[in-house]
Amino acid sequence: MTISRRNLIKSSALGSLALAMPNIVRAQQTTLKVVWMGWPDNQVLPLMAEFEKRNPTIKLALERMPFQQIFQALEIRLNARNGDPDIFIVDSPLTASYASRGHLMELDSIIDKKRFAPSGIAAASFDGKIYSAPFGSSMQVLYYNKDMFKAAGVTPPSADPASRWTWEQLVEAGKKMSKPAENIWGFTFEQQERPYQLLPMGQSLGGTALSPDGFKASSYIDGPAFVEGFTFMQKMYTESKISPPGQFDTALTPELFGAGKCAMMVAGTFVFDTLKTKFPNLDFGVAPHPYFAKGKPVTPTGAWHFGVNARTQQKAAASQFVTDMLSDDMNVLWYKLRPYVPTLNAVWEKEASSFTSDLWKIAKYDVQNTAVPRPATPGFREYEDIVRVALRDIQSGANAQQILTAAAQKIDREIAKYKG
Repeated sequence: MTISRRNLIKSSALGSLALAMPNIVRAQQTTLKVVWMGWPDNQVLPLMAEFEKRNPTIKLALERMPFQQIFQALEIRLNARNGDPDIFIVDSPLTASYASRGHLMELDSIIDKKRFAPSGIAAASFDGKIYSAPFGSSMQVLYYNKDMFKAAGVTPPSADPASRWTWEQLVEAGKKMSKPAENIWGFTFEQQERPYQLLPMGQSLGGTALSPDGFKASSYIDGPAFVEGFTFMQKMYTESKISPPGQFDTALTPELFGAGKCAMMVAGTFVFDTLKTKFPNLDFGVAPHPYFAKGKPVTPTGAWHFGVNARTQQKAAASQFVTDMLSDDMNVLWYKLRPYVPTLNAVWEKEASSFTSDLWKIAKYDVQNTAVPRPATPGFREYEDIVRVALRDIQSGANAQQILTAAAQKIDREIAKYKG
């Protein structure tokens, strides 16, 4: 067959185009390495699949890690100071730590602060800039056993945030229901040693848990408000004896409450479904987090955010991930998959029919009005570990002022290494 010069040129051009097309396709395809919490398949995979559906040129290489491993694994990967992973889950109080070490990309140009609860933005920020994407929060409520209250002739606390109980009221009620010799208690914290749940004891009295710049604990965590608040807490264990001493396993405290061995428990909203599932015969109610009579209501908050590795080579795709994941409908989907307290205001409006119970009414009010995130500091892990030890010692009867002063000095030394 004779091939004309024109056909030869045409065939050559088509062949060159065919050879080039795979490179074009490959150039359009982007893969983001994503490290996420090891939640169940049905709570994570639909979310990621929806993102890929919206962005067919972006694929997600997803790794899920259990809570016990994820922090150490991320430290190793991020300290390699490369772009792996591109996206990673961020426990909100660690935002400052990651940001100060150059592990997080600034997100101010992507995130509209007005769309979120102020506490969510505060937890996402360090040094006046947003570094992590608020993707849900947590709120604490007071659970109470209706049968134990009825048997003791005690009127239960109101579910109205404007009529929340004081800590003083809680202790008086707890005394009427505690029988320490029989392992029956009036009250317990779900997390008896963790700053997350216990810092409001001082914050309610006007205390600030750390200096505004995040580098000084002395005169803050050992100031008068925290000494008074934690001394009050101590007496729950040593004087009024309404709380079980030495109960530091957070998996056991809901069991104690669920088994009818404790009349009241401060715990996260996420415990509600656990109690309903594991203890179907338990008749319990919820009320707002307590505060001190001479102070103001303060509630713990903060949960899982996510961030972009500042060294990612896929900044455009990573930015698209942030934009899509923070959209109204993706946040609604996330809430339906795993019902954390929303930080995105639109979710409360779009899912209004889901938030009619006392639990959600309280959470909605507190996340907007009383929620205070844990202090922002590059040394939060050190801060938390030192305060946890101090809280254990205080609960055991040690002098609160002395313990807190020693703890503050240790924190100052540890955090100093992040300066400069």
